Amino acid sequence: MSVTTNQAFGATDAAAERVYMREVFGWMVLALAVTTGVAIYLSSSANAIQYFNDHPAALWILFIAQFGMVIGLSVALPRLSVAAAATLFIVYAGLNGVTFAILFQIYTTGSVVGAFAGATGVFAGMAGYGYFTTRDLTSWGGILFGALIGLIVASIAFIFIGGQTLNLLIGWAGVIIFAGLTAYDVQKIKQMRTQFEGDANTTQKLAIFGALALYLDFINLVISLLRIFGNSR
Repeated sequence: MSVTTNQAFGATDAAAERVYMREVFGWMVLALAVTTGVAIYLSSSANAIQYFNDHPAALWILFIAQFGMVIGLSVALPRLSVAAAATLFIVYAGLNGVTFAILFQIYTTGSVVGAFAGATGVFAGMAGYGYFTTRDLTSWGGILFGALIGLIVASIAFIFIGGQTLNLLIGWAGVIIFAGLTAYDVQKIKQMRTQFEGDANTTQKLAIFGALALYLDFINLVISLLRIFGNSR
């Protein structure tokens, strides 16, 4: 009887976990769809590059707004309602679409499609590893975070000094770092659900937060692959 009861609880927990992870990936896919839709619309209906060349301050405002929204979502999530968190996430995805409209006009269509396909393959493989592995990936967190800080510093330096070699190094480093973060984040997202099991409201917000983390991993994989393999128009 005890074994049967434990099996039933185990099956229920596994089912709840699958529902939760489907919700995480559902939000992520929705955000990617918004980003792609906005990027395609703007790149086909307006010259985004020319606009930001004519209004350089607008580009800085865009980047600051994106960075601020990520920080805001991460810090304020416990105090936000589910609707507010979802709205901010989708608005952020739309702002990223503006950035990608520029990339769509810089790189050839083949390069963009190839980068998305490559990122999908890397993301799927590492997400699967993070979900199914029994290895504790907690130790990856500090290493990857430190590497990410270094990548950000190198990216800022590239804005001022340029260089094809540095661009390639940043691209390859980005692929490695965000591939690792994908596995790390998936495992962490899965573990976080168990800490708030039974609290539906918090679980929904965790799903949005998890989707944001994975969305960022995927988007940065795309950008990193474009750095390496992208052909400009």
